[in-house]
Amino acid sequence: MTAFGDRPYQPIEAYALIGNCEGCALVARDGGIDWACLERFDADPTFSRLLDRTRGGYFTLQPAERFETARQYVSRTNILETTFTTPSGLVTVHDFMVPRQAGVDRPRLVRLVTGVSGAVPMVALYRPLDGFAESFADLMITDGQVTAPDHPHLVSDAAFTVEDGIAVARFTVEGGQDVGFALYLHATPAALPKLRDLLQVTRRAWSLWTEDAAYRGPLADELIRSALVLKALTYEPTGAIVAAATTSLPEEIGGIRNWDYRFCWIRDACLSFYVLKKFGMIGEAEAFFGFVADLADRNTGALAPLYSIAGEADLTERTITHFEGWRGSAPVRHGNEAAEQHQSDAYGQVLDLIYLYERLGGTLSGSIRAHGAKLADFSAAHWNEPDAGLWEPRKPEQRYLHAAIMNWVALDRAIRLFGERPDWCRERDRIVACVNGKAVHAAGYYPQFIGSDDVDAALLIAPMVGFPVDEAVFARTVDEIIARLGHDHLVYRYKTDDGLPGHEGTFVICAFWLVDALLWLGRDGEARTRFEALRALQNDVGLYAEEVAEDGTFLGNFPQAFSHLAFIHSALMLDLFDHGGRAALKGTYADRSLRETAARRAPSLTTA
Repeated sequence: MTAFGDRPYQPIEAYALIGNCEGCALVARDGGIDWACLERFDADPTFSRLLDRTRGGYFTLQPAERFETARQYVSRTNILETTFTTPSGLVTVHDFMVPRQAGVDRPRLVRLVTGVSGAVPMVALYRPLDGFAESFADLMITDGQVTAPDHPHLVSDAAFTVEDGIAVARFTVEGGQDVGFALYLHATPAALPKLRDLLQVTRRAWSLWTEDAAYRGPLADELIRSALVLKALTYEPTGAIVAAATTSLPEEIGGIRNWDYRFCWIRDACLSFYVLKKFGMIGEAEAFFGFVADLADRNTGALAPLYSIAGEADLTERTITHFEGWRGSAPVRHGNEAAEQHQSDAYGQVLDLIYLYERLGGTLSGSIRAHGAKLADFSAAHWNEPDAGLWEPRKPEQRYLHAAIMNWVALDRAIRLFGERPDWCRERDRIVACVNGKAVHAAGYYPQFIGSDDVDAALLIAPMVGFPVDEAVFARTVDEIIARLGHDHLVYRYKTDDGLPGHEGTFVICAFWLVDALLWLGRDGEARTRFEALRALQNDVGLYAEEVAEDGTFLGNFPQAFSHLAFIHSALMLDLFDHGGRAALKGTYADRSLRETAARRAPSLTTA
């Protein structure tokens, strides 16, 4: 073990996620919890060494001698099990966050060390930080608890002392022995609770949720892992889902493309809940509709692209100037000014999810119907105006083709849901004429925006939403994207100037979108080869990052909802293709969701 302050930054792929649908934490392979927002995803962190290895808080639990590590999630849960092998023996550590079902007085985070064989010397290092404070609080040891004002309380049956401002416990674990640690936000019990019981409560909660999975094919375990990530990123009190668990992990090491992703992007949420529904997890979208309805009551028409997990639109972006960032990648940001942009594709995403909900047998409330019609009215009136685009460049707005296609989706789904209205029908047809007419590049492909020579991986989704693409133009677009944006099986989202210095890694969701597009074109051999290569990008516990460098290094915030929903979607697309060929992939998301295969039943709200 290195000295307390000498630990280098860990690779992003070294982390595993634990959570309880309120907050989350990242656990490194060496037993360090280097990131944790315990009360809610977008709260100030308690542990933040992920973003500054000397100024950030942490909670390390590991052998006090040389060790090797193997880890896995307990089957169909978000409970992490790490096995440390040392010269003295074996121990396991179970890390988990306790769900709401365990009661309001529960600890939020538990670490349970169990001896397997031998007698292993262990060390625990506890050093919380109040958000991004510039100094650590003075820790106190009182009645076996580690405390500090306005900090979580740590309860343990290991004896702590304070050394150089760090709470340190040194102890030995023998075979069959448990040593536990429980972190409380507020009131604490006089003694450590029965952590084995909390472990079982947590295990049952996750396992029960996975029982609704509609897919029973050969990739079931991997897809359930990705579904569990999406579930873990869902904020249960409101139904919102965050784009990722972290802020400021860079898209380029040493660069400035570092953003706060701990918020609910309407687009990302709709895609996540669509995939969960298709996979058989029905209930999460019900709560999200409540979240959207509440937003509708507070807004006159336009949607912000993202909100806090409680629905606030003011996400003022500020810089944490005294944190150096992961591997020196400053700035560290809190908040995201992209909330001030106009991204019109969100209207189509919401209406597509509403349409899927109804097709699966759901009954739409009056407020949701009214909100859906209002969004369609907005699309009809404004689809041909520039917007910021889904990739949030920090430069003047353009008439992006992806935005036009998603506004077509908004109008098409509104017509299917609420009936034909002259302005909806007229503008829907105008969008098709524009995209398949004057917007097509002279070389025969769909460009990033009208008048552009560049390509954009976002256009790969066009046939997936049922847009009537010109197949020859779309095939040429796919080839242009492979040629210009591809790197082996990886795909960049674009290579145009986005108003920021530096560059970024390949975007994982775009690589899966290419798999889907190739399948839709009937190029299934290419699609399968790419899909298998993308499966191999998972880290050792099945997690994906937002981006991947050309050398395979993980980049960007982690784990990323976009990447996991895309993996599930491409796997289900392959399953559909195996069942019915190209014809099975035609139509809308809702159409494909209702098509059953030997490995997957169609979800239904009426029998849920």
